[in-house]
Amino acid sequence: AFSHACSCASLTVSFFHSFLEEHDDSAKGGPCSCLSTDESCCSICFGILLPTCHQDEGVVPFDDISRIDIITSMVSQAIQREGYQIDGFSLEISLPAVVAANERAIRLYMKEKYGSENWFKDEMFSQQTMSAKEGLRLLIAPSLEKQLGVKHGNNSFRIRLTYTHDDASLKLKSLLPNDSNRKRKAESREGNDTRRNSTYDDKQTLSEADSFIHKSLEGIQDKEFCSLFKLPPEKVSKPCHLVISFLRSPIYIGGRYLKLSRNVSQSCWIIDDERMGEASVEVKHTASESRPNPTS
Repeated sequence: AFSHACSCASLTVSFFHSFLEEHDDSAKGGPCSCLSTDESCCSICFGILLPTCHQDEGVVPFDDISRIDIITSMVSQAIQREGYQIDGFSLEISLPAVVAANERAIRLYMKEKYGSENWFKDEMFSQQTMSAKEGLRLLIAPSLEKQLGVKHGNNSFRIRLTYTHDDASLKLKSLLPNDSNRKRKAESREGNDTRRNSTYDDKQTLSEADSFIHKSLEGIQDKEFCSLFKLPPEKVSKPCHLVISFLRSPIYIGGRYLKLSRNVSQSCWIIDDERMGEASVEVKHTASESRPNPTS
């Protein structure tokens, strides 16, 4: 199912722009702001669906191999390097909230300019649209299955792809209403906590920013959204930053024991820094020299 859904994954910025021009007689005024001159980074998904390798000497595209396969190859190599043994995997994807804002912005832009067109009114058009996260999942999952040799599904081994774009997230957060009050509260809270350092502050602020953006976008009507954000989104030159991590779901081991003495407390009983009574059940469970025999 994945391969069929992704058989036409060549939607580049130039292709999208040319499609809009074909259906817009007013496009003679020049290229829209979403079209980047070097096309190095999509202004909607920030290069998530068409990744490139950014090095010190500039942008290095993946010409000889599928760009998605490069990402999944990195995941496969990391799994082998860490020595994981897996029989399957589940995929978790986290995108910055600004991508959701860009998706909404481009939909409203198209609705404003092409809402009267028959192709836009077609019910099939609305049914065939999907979010960047859904599209990325459809691209990544089959490639990972091929690289790892196991199936994607509900599994205890989780592959997490976390995409962030610090600059865009903070910029978008500043545009949202009521942000000034939240900012003053955050500054006051941080000023009272002397244990925080700058690195922690930055990560915490960005995490709170994305959470705040998601909640705020849900409560903003389309008319207000159009007044706050530029339609279509502005071009960008910096892509998202990707962090690959692996997690295993915890294994819970349950059981019961038979307590034969009331003189043994459940946990350590300490009064005035002095332990009272015999060793507790907690100590006996953790002490290697005197583990109780489990009963069924």
